[in-house]
Amino acid sequence: MHSRRKGTEMTRRAVIIVTLLYVIVVLVPIAHAGTSEPLEVKQLRVNGVDLAYVDQGKGVAVVFVHGAAGDWRSWDFMRPYVAESYRFISYSRRYHYPNQWPGDGSDYSYAQHAKDLEAFIHELNAGPVHLVGHSYGGFVVAIVAVEHPELLRSVTMIEPAIGVLIKDLPEAKDALTERTKAIGLMMEAVKSGDSAKATELVYDYIVGEAGAFRKLSDKRKKAFLDNAKTIGPTLTGAVYPMTCEKLGTIKIPTLVARGERTLPFYALSTDALNRCLPPGYKAALVPNGNHVWYAEKPEETRKLLIGWFANH
Repeated sequence: MHSRRKGTEMTRRAVIIVTLLYVIVVLVPIAHAGTSEPLEVKQLRVNGVDLAYVDQGKGVAVVFVHGAAGDWRSWDFMRPYVAESYRFISYSRRYHYPNQWPGDGSDYSYAQHAKDLEAFIHELNAGPVHLVGHSYGGFVVAIVAVEHPELLRSVTMIEPAIGVLIKDLPEAKDALTERTKAIGLMMEAVKSGDSAKATELVYDYIVGEAGAFRKLSDKRKKAFLDNAKTIGPTLTGAVYPMTCEKLGTIKIPTLVARGERTLPFYALSTDALNRCLPPGYKAALVPNGNHVWYAEKPEETRKLLIGWFANH
């Protein structure tokens, strides 16, 4: 009887130990990586406007710049990983949620956003930083890399959509025609006062799939719709006069990444950017990725960026 009780007690202890190991090894990392609560959203005043941002971690700063209809939340999925070894900073560009509208949007342009980003980094006293941008944000990052390389430790441009680089390429004619048609439909929605419809059209276009927006989770839909009012200024803002020669002056470590299945416009413009850069930059092609692969394939994004930061 004593032997049987002893065996039962040992079994119970074994079960408890296994359970604790499961919690420590499996559940704790999952909670740390994917369910951390959002930080307090701070405000930093630059160029006469208040920009919302989140800031977590210590060490070398990594500043993330969102694309069209995005905000600081666009990159928040990377915060738990980056903040382990670096200072994670993600901000909302001028006019984007939850920032106030300082005007009518007529100053919404690549040049203005680049000036804001430059001032933002200065005010944080965080430089030189690793700078990461996607799509519209990638173009803004490219401008800062050209004009203020002293602020940067490295730069990462994810499908920055610098369309001016391909405007005269014969092989880009169909892609540019498709884009012009899509923008026309978006502007029709904006002019009719249906900014929500314009946002849906933007997302469907960049993903390359009709109805893609409707398949998003309610949380992601809301995040885009919170920025629906910015679609009009995004489409009508002044074009920055970027050239291949300017891009060729970038001397800081540069990573350029795109998805394998991204739209021809983004593929062609990203590849054109690569041809402009001086030797030594790194190009990455993400298998089976569309224009928003950075968010849809977070594990690939984590590996790519954390590995890049570690080497620079």
